[in-house]
Amino acid sequence: MDTTTHECHPKDEGTKRGFPPLALTTLDSEKSLCVMDKHLALYRRYLWESKNITWVYTAHVDELLASRRDYYRACGMDEPVLNADQQREIDDLMISATLASESQVARDMWGWTIRIPMKPWGLFCGVEPEGMVCARFTALPPQAADDPVGSFAIQRVSEDAPVRQTSLIPSDTSARYLVEQYFDESEQLPARIAISEHEALMALSMPDADWDVVKTLDGEQLLSLFHELCRETPTTDETPTTDETSAPDTTPLSDSAQRLREQFRAAHATTGMTGDLKVMHEAVFFYGCRCSHERISQMIDHLPEAQKKELWGDSKHLEIQCPRCGRDYILDKK
Repeated sequence: MDTTTHECHPKDEGTKRGFPPLALTTLDSEKSLCVMDKHLALYRRYLWESKNITWVYTAHVDELLASRRDYYRACGMDEPVLNADQQREIDDLMISATLASESQVARDMWGWTIRIPMKPWGLFCGVEPEGMVCARFTALPPQAADDPVGSFAIQRVSEDAPVRQTSLIPSDTSARYLVEQYFDESEQLPARIAISEHEALMALSMPDADWDVVKTLDGEQLLSLFHELCRETPTTDETPTTDETSAPDTTPLSDSAQRLREQFRAAHATTGMTGDLKVMHEAVFFYGCRCSHERISQMIDHLPEAQKKELWGDSKHLEIQCPRCGRDYILDKK
């Protein structure tokens, strides 16, 4: 992987450097972030306590997109030439996928693969546990535009756990709404996503959430509600309490729902928190890929002999693109 150092221009003197990719605690979300001379997008996860709803918010959409430009430049790659519709969809998928990642208690590795109905192209987005994200646009044969169904697959890999593969039939033609569909249908947790020019927001329901307060809001209204909650001044220093005598909830939950429920209970039990909106976690995301010449070579080496022979043919050199980010590699025949 090219290790060229990138120049980063802070927006103001408040820019922070040298923080790890997780558990940031003192950063101003309105300021540009540069870590190791890379653009980083800060995300925060909140608990709306009285409604049992999780919010994930970032004001750093610009930083996330800038980190993609940095990656292309460092790797000597040309940015894909896309029309406005295509560019919006791949940007929305990347933003929505990072919101989805930060909404979870466990930092899984995610892979989102989408072929939008009636479109002759497909999208991929991968998100790594440490915050690295990459996305790729793939042109398909023109006849794909005649397919009214499309396809939608989500792969999640947790530490010390089997791969979770989910396949859905797309119910929309917009990437952000397909991410909502995944949470609604696969995780049984309704979600809403709002993306504007500079900020993005995800609201995620718990099984016992008061979801009616957000389910009919459009993106602008959702962002306005979140900012209103952020502006509210805490009125009490008392520690929130829960009714320990209530009957236990026996509703079957997905793994994600169960982990979120446990985190909500931990938040209720934490002392010293005030107000209705609690900061639960912070993380940063940036564009990047784990691919390298060595990894691509190993990928080819592990193919069946017949497939390798067909791939190489009589050539002494092989041009391969990373399936995740599209970076070009040239391999020499051994």
